[in-house]
Amino acid sequence: MEVLSPKKKEIRQLKQRLLYALLTLSPPLTQENELPPQHEWLSTRQLAEYINEGVYRARNLLLEMVANGDAIVSHGSVKNSLRWYPAATEQQRMVAACRKTARALFND
Repeated sequence: MEVLSPKKKEIRQLKQRLLYALLTLSPPLTQENELPPQHEWLSTRQLAEYINEGVYRARNLLLEMVANGDAIVSHGSVKNSLRWYPAATEQQRMVAACRKTARALFND
């Protein structure tokens, strides 16, 4: 088992709280299993307030989560803010799209 320094433990806990917020507060997929419009995704400020951290610290943690495949970031700023969505939902969407394609191929 890996022994973490107090600082790394704190960062891990903050990322877990951010992921929890993303999974529970983000809007659901559309009926077509598509991602909702980016303007509906959570803003950096919303997530920072949820975990009681500053906006810049939350943003850095979220960018690390994007690099690790845990979150998706908007293509650009929306209303002067980056927007965030859980990557797990993106994976679910891709699986649903593959299933839809497979049904179309094999039902024809």
